[in-house]
Amino acid sequence: MKRTLLLLAVCSVALLAAKGHRHHRALNYQDRDMDGVIDRYDRCPNTPFFALVNKRGCMIKRLSAKESSKKHDPIAKTH
Repeated sequence: MKRTLLLLAVCSVALLAAKGHRHHRALNYQDRDMDGVIDRYDRCPNTPFFALVNKRGCMIKRLSAKESSKKHDPIAKTH
């Protein structure tokens, strides 16, 4: 019983330490225009919401809301 409690305590401390480390890295990620490119690397900030962007965050194509939902919906029908 004592071994089980000790093991649980050690695992809890290890998990909390790992969670804190991941949380610290997550704070460095900011993508204000939500295009999938971190602001630090985004060469075209404030891209429109319905925009396809390249790896630098610059718009390749603007999608309509209808095109965007079809693209992300695996069961959407195309006519």
